[in-house]
Amino acid sequence: MSLLVGDIGGTNTRLALYDSTGRKSLAEAVFPSREHQSFEEIALAFLARNNAPHPGVAVLGIAGPIKDRIATVTNLPWRLAEGELAKRLKIRRVSLVNDLVVSARGCLSLPKKSIVALTEKAPKVTGKNVAVIAAGTGLGEARLLWDGERHLAFPTEGGHGDFAPRTPIQVELWQFLCSRHPDHVSYERVLSGDGLGALFDFFVSRGGRVTRAVERRLAQGDRNAAITELGISKAFRPAARAVDLFAEIYGAEAGNMALREMAVGGVFVAGNIARHIVTERKDVFLNAFRQKGRFVQFMSDIPVAVVTDPLVGVRGALAFARDLAEELREA
Repeated sequence: MSLLVGDIGGTNTRLALYDSTGRKSLAEAVFPSREHQSFEEIALAFLARNNAPHPGVAVLGIAGPIKDRIATVTNLPWRLAEGELAKRLKIRRVSLVNDLVVSARGCLSLPKKSIVALTEKAPKVTGKNVAVIAAGTGLGEARLLWDGERHLAFPTEGGHGDFAPRTPIQVELWQFLCSRHPDHVSYERVLSGDGLGALFDFFVSRGGRVTRAVERRLAQGDRNAAITELGISKAFRPAARAVDLFAEIYGAEAGNMALREMAVGGVFVAGNIARHIVTERKDVFLNAFRQKGRFVQFMSDIPVAVVTDPLVGVRGALAFARDLAEELREA
């Protein structure tokens, strides 16, 4: 019996097969999510092309809410149900887990080389509460609560909380976003790939003239990746301002999360965007993280680190799969 683990996001779906102990990798692959009609289509193709023992257990991290063992992917038109998947894939037990929960679990076993500390100390993974936040296709947030013996991972949908402007320019940004999303301006509307694009559009709307060279660059491949590159290099002012404001708001929301969860053990910042923007705009991020009025000193003592391992979600799903396989063996 092998273990199937996955991290299903709005951009990519990562799958991996491990042996029954969870120690030996048998196969792995990354699929562009939007190029497929369903997760089943991806999973069946993955299992068919790998000559490995059929999985008896599957643990899948889902970028979206899960209710009654049924999940909807926030940024994809997919619906996944544990029972239906188990029958369709011929797997004894399928478990759907919030994607940030599996990432949070993965953070507990990260090697030092996969952590870039933004503060003097890295987050502690024993004894204290820890928070995990990740901006990507959407904005995910999860908590690791210490129960006296171990960390318990819990999901949130905090990324869909109301965006709270902190400065006059952020008030203008809120008004700009409200014209696009009159029903609700959430933190995810800012802290995501599309959010970065919206920040860029906001600064262009305030008088930033887009040259032909910039237009060509934005039209080549991933527009948001191009904005990031132009912003970090300061090659185009509206892009640079978008990157700076993104880092500022990201830091502020990470700080909000640390306060809500009493995450004195630290905050892990995961996701591809963090690896690029947060590490490059460390001072902007940390300043906003700490600016909490009377709690400035309290926030200054909380360690923060960027997670550079793109497979942290798979790592966490594997930990859950090993636990589940052990439960089935003992049953």
